[in-house]
Amino acid sequence: MTSATRFLFLVCTLVLFAQVPLLASADMLISPTRALMDADNRSATLVLRNTSQGARTYRLMWEDKRVNEAGNYVMVEPDQNWPSASGMIRFSPRQITVGPGENQTVRLNFRPPADLKPGEYRSHLKLQVIGEESEPAGVFEMDDPDREGVSFRLFMQMSFSIPVIARYKVSAPEVKIADVAVVPATNQTNMALAITLERTGEASSSGDLIVEMQRNANSPVERIGSSKEVSVFHETSRKIVKVSLRDSAVPAGAWIRVAYEGSGEYKGRLWDERVFQSK
Repeated sequence: MTSATRFLFLVCTLVLFAQVPLLASADMLISPTRALMDADNRSATLVLRNTSQGARTYRLMWEDKRVNEAGNYVMVEPDQNWPSASGMIRFSPRQITVGPGENQTVRLNFRPPADLKPGEYRSHLKLQVIGEESEPAGVFEMDDPDREGVSFRLFMQMSFSIPVIARYKVSAPEVKIADVAVVPATNQTNMALAITLERTGEASSSGDLIVEMQRNANSPVERIGSSKEVSVFHETSRKIVKVSLRDSAVPAGAWIRVAYEGSGEYKGRLWDERVFQSK
């Protein structure tokens, strides 16, 4: 094998979907990770910050995705009746380059048509990395033991997308905590809680799941787990979220509080809470 073919160069694009306030996609930060507009607030701004040593260039485009019964994103088929927001939201710029240590802004504007029906509409704004114009976010190298003189070098390029929501004449949903199940600790993981949320109404919810513990009446309240920016989108009425806890076990007799607290436009709202005593 010649030196010219010693290395195989591959480019891998990863798409990340985040439910946290500040998304870290390799060395690129974006805030917020969810954009919302309505008839009273028709604009939104996204800020990208490049904390790496190389420039990143992205092409912006729309894609429509929905959440399936397993809680995963799937692309919307052309024949599906999907309330897409892409036709009524404009964004600029269409392509963006973020230099090392720099911030760049993406602006969105909601322009509802005159005959728009009440409802919640959603599309995902995808920031597709342009590999030939961007520095790799990381490099993974591996020698092939079965083929002497052959190595693989994998250049990691990160793309990501965020949900963009447009609401028109819809009220806030109702969300309750339908069930809390204990997930025992393993050799590799601490104890966790599987929390089932049930939503009713036309709009999606957004909030933080908080788990607190009080060992006894004289002990302080401790936060032992949380999951930020948990959304139950309009196309599903039920979502199960696994929240990892700080400890491998909870003391018997301790009081546990599980709460779903609103964030974003719902900040200050308590969707629901459960309080129970551990056994």
